[in-house]
Amino acid sequence: MTARQIDLLPQPPATPDEWVPAAPDYVGVGTARSGTSWWDGLINAHPRVSRPPGTPKEVHYFDRLWERTLEVRDIERYHAFFARPAGHLSGEWTPGYMLDVWTPALLQRAAPRARLLVLLRDPVERFRSGRTLAENRFTVGSTARAAANAAFNRGIYADQLLRLWACFPREQVLVLQYERCVAEPAAELRRTFEFIGLGPEIPDGVDLAGRVNESRGPKVTLSRWQEDQLVRRYAPENERLASLLPQLDLSLWQLPR
Repeated sequence: MTARQIDLLPQPPATPDEWVPAAPDYVGVGTARSGTSWWDGLINAHPRVSRPPGTPKEVHYFDRLWERTLEVRDIERYHAFFARPAGHLSGEWTPGYMLDVWTPALLQRAAPRARLLVLLRDPVERFRSGRTLAENRFTVGSTARAAANAAFNRGIYADQLLRLWACFPREQVLVLQYERCVAEPAAELRRTFEFIGLGPEIPDGVDLAGRVNESRGPKVTLSRWQEDQLVRRYAPENERLASLLPQLDLSLWQLPR
């Protein structure tokens, strides 16, 4: 491995005095446009959760690592993003980790004991939100068709979860439903806190009402036909997902008429 290959990896921030680098305690791995910035912000509002100044919500550490073997120094560099004071937890949330086929195995090597968080949203609404983001940022790519296909595939959750579970025990993965988090934020946040190793209490100062990173500007408008096609094509995938996740409430998502 060349020095150039190492330098292509994200650069960790400086470690504050008396903070200790370590593997992340939790890693959010999915899914994009499903409220992950909101939920990650709530976690980081807890007084026992810390990130070094300069560590972003999304580290994207493994994006380029599909090309070569993960080495010990790669793992140590990843851990440097999660230095924390004694008694604190630290982590990140990169939604693409669950989507990328190579990342779960790499993450298992880099952080085998991390608690993993997955936030799922009605795939039709996730599609609409994802397409809105792409068009508003002019990141559609070569064609709108290619972007639409990519957006659709992001909503096929069962395959992504099965890849994740092939690398991590199911009890190490908490799957949340965005719509339930919106309807019952306190209960779902308590579940999240307890799962990652914090007490279930919600400390003062954690603002449950303030959602972040919502789409700005005009939203993509789907025709009735487009929406109907998405609902119908996602229906068997959602049923397959529900067979894997008995707690999933499909009544919160759009169903075929």
